[in-house]
This record gives sequence, C-alpha cells and structure tokens, in this order.
Amino acid sequence: MSETSNEQDLARDHARFKQLIRSAIKAFFVSIVVGLIGGYLIYKYIPSGRYPAVILYVPGLLAVLVTCLPIRKRKNEWFPTPESLKAAAEYKTKEK
Repeated sequence: MSETSNEQDLARDHARFKQLIRSAIKAFFVSIVVGLIGGYLIYKYIPSGRYPAVILYVPGLLAVLVTCLPIRKRKNEWFPTPESLKAAAEYKTKEK
C-alpha cells in the first residue's frame, strides 16, 4: 500500500514540477513583452535627457517581480526541500 501511495505522490509531484516549469516559461515571456512595451512607452513619453536610461528597464523588472513571486511561493509550498524538488524532477512514469 505504501509503495502505491508513494508512487502516486511522486507522480503528483512530477505533474506539479511540470506545471511549475510551464509557469516559469510563461512568466519569462510575459516579462519580456511587458518590459518591451513599457520601456518603449517610457522612451516615447518621457523627455530625453531628464532621466537615466536605466529607467527603461523598470517595467521589465516590475513584471519579473510580479510574475515570479507567486511561482516562488508555489514552489516553496509544493517542494519544501531541495530533495523533494530533485525527486519530482527525476521521476519517470511507468510504462503500461
């Protein structure tokens, strides 16, 4: 019984790991899009010379924070130890 439940837990953790990876990829692309659009709008509407060029990166950095903090929180809930994350990543489903 414990072997079956352990196998089910590993399968569930592996599915969660794949969901975490998909979320990270989506967050990456959202951050790029928001950063490019926001940087362009800042470049277009703020007069040149008044602010440093670093201000163009602010929308992208804010997008990274907003999209990655929930992913980090979910990772810490689902995988409290590095060993649990490693086990979920290395799990292979059995072929029937």
